[in-house]
Amino acid sequence: MCGRFVMLTAEEVAEVVAAVESRTRPMLADGAERAQARPGSTIPLIEPNPADGALRAAEAAWGFEAEWSSKLLFNTRIESAVKGSNAWRDAVRGGRCIIPAAAFFEPHATETVRSARTGRPVKRAYRFALPSGEPLLFAGVQANGRCSIVTCEPNRWVSPVHNRMPLILRFEEVTTWLSPDWAALADRGSIELAVQPEHPDDPAPTSQLALF
Repeated sequence: MCGRFVMLTAEEVAEVVAAVESRTRPMLADGAERAQARPGSTIPLIEPNPADGALRAAEAAWGFEAEWSSKLLFNTRIESAVKGSNAWRDAVRGGRCIIPAAAFFEPHATETVRSARTGRPVKRAYRFALPSGEPLLFAGVQANGRCSIVTCEPNRWVSPVHNRMPLILRFEEVTTWLSPDWAALADRGSIELAVQPEHPDDPAPTSQLALF
């Protein structure tokens, strides 16, 4: 499950769109101020323009509403998408998109750390990013102004921490995700990630406060 990630700036999203179209690789600038997103945040995404198929930047609220759930549905299991689950059928069929990010976080299943601020043990979160310094490209689905991050089985970098991970696309795989052959991308075993533990008392970016 991916419930928190670092968003790209508007300029960085535009660079990703240009890079995918030109088959180049953008690099994230060190020290750039980026906000963190949680379910309910309005987040940037990249979608094909219905008029000509060219990629363009857009935005949507992260998480779908459902009558049968009191919580937002902010992750979509690739297994459910492949099976044609009723909950995701329309979004998968006509709303596959790309959600760019600088990093994402997953809580460890069992590892805890004591917060100096509260004195209570909390689950240790781990930060995942690409070791190359390139942006992450999450497979996403969207419909009616809302979106969800597609998740898959964890690879060897994520599995010690969590039992799911975002479906991360290589730049050259964007076209496949947006094509009828998208289901072929379910296996993310070879996506290498840099892993860093996060302390619960680490200061959060000030711009994060406006996202809830």
